[in-house]
Amino acid sequence: MNSFRVKPVAPYSYPLTVHKPAGWSLLTPYEIYEDGILWTATRMDSGQMLGLKLTSLGTIDKPEIHCVVFSEKKMDPKAKLGLIETLTWMLGAREDINGFYALGRRDPLVRALVKDLYGMRDTNRLDLFPMLTLALTLQMAPMKRSYQMMDLLIKKYGSKIVFDKKKIQYWPSPETIAKASVKELEEKCKLGYRAKHLKSIAQSLCKGFPTYIELSRMPPNEAKVKLMELGGIGEYSADIVSPHPGFPLDVWSVKIFSLLLFNKQPEKPRESIPMLKEKAEERWGEWRGYVFTYVLNDLENLSARFNANLRSL
Repeated sequence: MNSFRVKPVAPYSYPLTVHKPAGWSLLTPYEIYEDGILWTATRMDSGQMLGLKLTSLGTIDKPEIHCVVFSEKKMDPKAKLGLIETLTWMLGAREDINGFYALGRRDPLVRALVKDLYGMRDTNRLDLFPMLTLALTLQMAPMKRSYQMMDLLIKKYGSKIVFDKKKIQYWPSPETIAKASVKELEEKCKLGYRAKHLKSIAQSLCKGFPTYIELSRMPPNEAKVKLMELGGIGEYSADIVSPHPGFPLDVWSVKIFSLLLFNKQPEKPRESIPMLKEKAEERWGEWRGYVFTYVLNDLENLSARFNANLRSL
């Protein structure tokens, strides 16, 4: 067990960051969040599983996070230092988002988002395969169906880690899925056409595909193109997976942003995506990814402001 403290750049809201209002998990759908403490898990590039216990010790304007890491193998000082750096990056603790808040002083939508979700950060993952799995299960499916596929995959093929009297279920490893049969993935996990793509992606990662951290060090477009080399990963999925902020519109979210930007629904949602992406780039530039994340986590408040049920679009 190793423990250390991370001091994020302010403003930083710990609860909004690690336990998103829209229900997005930090690392696994089965992590536990109770009384401000998060128990979760991750898999390192080496394949080693780590248990994480995160607790806030500060405030939005003076943030501090206590991190306890549970591992089977003892870490030497160099490995521990590397882990501290990696988890700091994962939590978005060093990212300065004051430019985003400055944008809110002249953009009315960003101003509303900042007021509602002040201090919320985007985060990173240490493990690429769960993000690719998530992107694949979100394709061409309502959320209930996507959650069903993810649940079946994790329960049948995932890992379990027990620490601090908590049991956390975690995503399958690419090695496990690479060995699974397409038929079993189709039938037992209800993946349908996605089964062959998931197995192909797992095999590609096992052969030496760049890690999430390595993708983060690439120029944004290069990372996106690299991700699109994987079977079943198109532009939309690559925008979801990429560590560089994107604007991953689909036929559901394009309706939300059309209403927020133009106060009307698009006649042909899919055909409106390129135009809305261009508008987002023009209006929000480098912060468009943050706008996207904030909007999807603020639908309840935005619905009241716009007198429309944005969740049901």
